[in-house]
Amino acid sequence: MKKYLLSFSWLLPALFLQAQSFTLTGTTTGQVSGKLTLHYPGKEGKYIHDSSLISNGRFEFRGNIAEPTMAYLSDAKATNMDPHNSTAIFLEPAVMTIRLNFSDFSSAVVTGSRSQDEFAELQKIKAPVFQEMAPLEKAFMDASDAHHKAIKAKKDEATIDTLKYRAAAIHDQFDPYYARLAQIDYKFLAAHPKSYVTAYVLREHVSELGLDSVQLFYNVLGSTLQQSHPGKEIAEQIEQLRVGSPGSMAKDFTAKELDGSMLTLSGLKGKYVLIDFWASWCVPCRKSMPHVKELYGRYKDKGLEVIAVSDDDTNIPAWKKAVIKDSTGLWHNVLRGADFEKVNKGEKNDKDISDKFGIHSLPTKILIDRNGMIIGRYDKGTEEEAAAMDKKIAEAFGG
Repeated sequence: MKKYLLSFSWLLPALFLQAQSFTLTGTTTGQVSGKLTLHYPGKEGKYIHDSSLISNGRFEFRGNIAEPTMAYLSDAKATNMDPHNSTAIFLEPAVMTIRLNFSDFSSAVVTGSRSQDEFAELQKIKAPVFQEMAPLEKAFMDASDAHHKAIKAKKDEATIDTLKYRAAAIHDQFDPYYARLAQIDYKFLAAHPKSYVTAYVLREHVSELGLDSVQLFYNVLGSTLQQSHPGKEIAEQIEQLRVGSPGSMAKDFTAKELDGSMLTLSGLKGKYVLIDFWASWCVPCRKSMPHVKELYGRYKDKGLEVIAVSDDDTNIPAWKKAVIKDSTGLWHNVLRGADFEKVNKGEKNDKDISDKFGIHSLPTKILIDRNGMIIGRYDKGTEEEAAAMDKKIAEAFGG
């Protein structure tokens, strides 16, 4: 699974249940004063950023939520969130308590929330796998830190690239652990079909499960969960995945190319089109470019077009630099069209190309036939999948 997951937060305004109040009171050990922050989706899915002072080892949060929802509690002084200074908990419209150890937020004990009990059950089963991963996580964090320090120190490009690929090689070693954790999640989903935790967890597996399997899990959620905030997110992701899968007509889009010209997908009708979703920071994406260049060189005169859609909207210089360095300016290069301000506001963005094809991980490649029909989707990042794509393209050109 040599890929990078993209993070989505589709805050869909719709028919939300009437907001109900919650109370979360807590005690701390290891620190008797300070400040905590609590982040959670409130009315109509918009995120609430609340805070509470710790006084004599006690604190309290009050608010309104429409349904059980995932929240994140953290030390207000923390510059980054990790298990030592932050934890995820399920809030419910109820009176809840929490015992918080300031040296290890992940050991927090919450009472009064059934969803939290189910979530804690899942985390307990996954704990041994996380423990096995700990040394690898440290190695990856150290490698990533070395890479970032090299960039900050303006080291030469060769040094920076070496450190980046070293971190990526360590990242690849997470794959067997991720596979084990996914299997634990799948068993939980099957055993708790009506749980808000199931709806929350299912969102994270839409792409890897595939259209048919995720649809089966979604169907058994029941109407209440399907109308919940995470349920609506899943429905949206399923629909995006459906329209970006084989058998669907590719949605049209127009985008500005790297050279300033305008590209419209429908303008390439009559040719086979391989859309390659990638990013300058995605090492597996960059590693796959020579393979794409090989395919393009072999079939371009027979009618193959390549559109590289970059997820570098927030760093255009990095996008341009990567295209030059990888010598990939020979085909169409456009940006995804992401607008994260709209995402955070829960607004639609019709210009986001990734949304039109249900892209949840990088790299993902979409193959479209001469009539605009999607005939291949490749988002697993495996050698077997690359071979399947080669075969499909060869068959398309009578090879």
